[in-house]
Amino acid sequence: MLALILLAVAAAGLDARAAVTPEPPKSIRESPGYAPPADPESASVRIGRRTGAPLVSEPFRGGARSLEALGRALCWAAHHSSADTVWKLSIDEREFKHILWPEFPQSRPITGITPDDAWDLVNRRFQAGIHRFVQDYAGEPITFVRFDRADTVARYKNFRLHNGLTMVVRNTAGVEERVDFVRAVAERKGRFKLQGVSD
Repeated sequence: MLALILLAVAAAGLDARAAVTPEPPKSIRESPGYAPPADPESASVRIGRRTGAPLVSEPFRGGARSLEALGRALCWAAHHSSADTVWKLSIDEREFKHILWPEFPQSRPITGITPDDAWDLVNRRFQAGIHRFVQDYAGEPITFVRFDRADTVARYKNFRLHNGLTMVVRNTAGVEERVDFVRAVAERKGRFKLQGVSD
């Protein structure tokens, strides 16, 4: 009988605690009178680019003259453990902030993301990805075969972006390997540079 009384008291205590537990806060979007902030460029998310970005005249520095030349240069850099060469084949801070970033939908004012914020993220991925790529293939003579595509080429006002790339190489045994280092390549005025890498 005592056990039943204790069980009833414990159950009542649980019910009391449940009754005073506050509800999780609601989203501000559910508040009366809420109106989303004005985003006059919201369509840029759907189309994948900002349409009002200005034309720029500055070229890409370094890089390669074709996708194939870029692939060959990456294989050479890996074989010779040359991270510096891979960096020269990659978009630099100036190119990212002045040529690429202004056309990406994420750069529109409503996001609050600054060019410095965006470059910090991209640069950290470059650092990790380049280190891993050079380390994985250091001293190994690999031969570039081709880039396989899983996506289309996106056309922007100031550049083109080759997305969904996978580099295919041939190792010393003559066997083809798929290298998951390159994710995207930016093309501008006949120059090709790494824009996105796997870290």
